[in-house]
Amino acid sequence: MAGKVVLAAIAASVLGASIPAAADTPNPAASGSLIGPALHVSDVARALKFYVDGLGMKVGLEMGPSTRHETILTFGGDPRQPGIILLSDKTAKAPPQILQSNGYDRTVLRIEDLAATAERLRAAGFVPGEIRDAAMGYRIMMATDPDGYRYELVQMAQRKPTP
Repeated sequence: MAGKVVLAAIAASVLGASIPAAADTPNPAASGSLIGPALHVSDVARALKFYVDGLGMKVGLEMGPSTRHETILTFGGDPRQPGIILLSDKTAKAPPQILQSNGYDRTVLRIEDLAATAERLRAAGFVPGEIRDAAMGYRIMMATDPDGYRYELVQMAQRKPTP
C-alpha cells in the first residue's frame, strides 16, 4: 500500500496534479510556493551555456557583488516564477568542491519540446540522454549540467482534441 501512495505522489508531481488529503486530515491553506534550488556552479558562463542555450531558460535576475553572485533563471524570465538559482562564490581561497551523492538524485523539469531541447543541448556542446516514452503518453530525457547536476526533462502528453 505504501508503495502505491509513493507512486501516486510521484505521478502527481510529474503530472502537476494534486493528491486529495485523507478525509480525516485537515488541509491547511497553502502559505508558500517553490522558488527553486540554489546550485553552486564552478563556471557561470559554462553553466549559462547549458541552462540558457541548451534548456532555453532566461536570466530573470542577477544580484549580489561579483564575488558572491546569484543568477536566477526561469523559463519565462520572470524572477517571481519558480526557477533555478546559480551561485558563484569567488571569496573562498578555492572554489567549493561540488560533490554529487546519493541523497539528491535529480530535478524534474517540464519541457514543451524534448526534440528541440535535445538539439539545443547538442548545439551548446552537451550530450543529452535518449528521448524515451514513459507512462500515459509522456516522454522523458535525462541531461546533466557541467557540474554534474542531473535533470529529468519531461514532455507532457499531447492532449487529444475533444469531438
